[in-house]
Amino acid sequence: MVGCKIRLVKRKTDWVNNLLQSRFFGSCGYHRELRKNEKNMFCIDCNLCFCKHCVGSSTHCFHRWLQVCKYVYHNVVRLQDIQKYLDCSKIQTYKINGEKAIHLNPRPQSRDQKLSKSKSGAACEACGRHIQDFPNRFCSIACKVLLKLRLNFHTLYGDWMFG
Repeated sequence: MVGCKIRLVKRKTDWVNNLLQSRFFGSCGYHRELRKNEKNMFCIDCNLCFCKHCVGSSTHCFHRWLQVCKYVYHNVVRLQDIQKYLDCSKIQTYKINGEKAIHLNPRPQSRDQKLSKSKSGAACEACGRHIQDFPNRFCSIACKVLLKLRLNFHTLYGDWMFG
């Protein structure tokens, strides 16, 4: 058909996968000459990570974005920031500088599983890592997303795919 345009429709949650796969804390290519130019921000609307100097640019100033922080060498986001855009219920939170934060991806398992067990004995439903606080079911955003994908796949295709 002449004159027809094909438009790819992005799902609302495409940005979550990009957030989880992004590499943060490298130097920003646009602001190499400036101090504190590490890429620790993520634009939900553009689906990319950038530095704090990019926030002031006309491109991102009115977009929805998140700041990514480091906690014990792992990427976290503030709960109050991300819960505006994503259901973060049942994900283990941690107090960092007086604010609640959640991990983007699961932390590595302890070598000695017996030492890392929590008092509640609860474990992440996706990766098996021990959870500190009941009623949490996931250790990170990635684990909650992964389990939701598995459940959706199971609902669509049933048990015949795994039997």
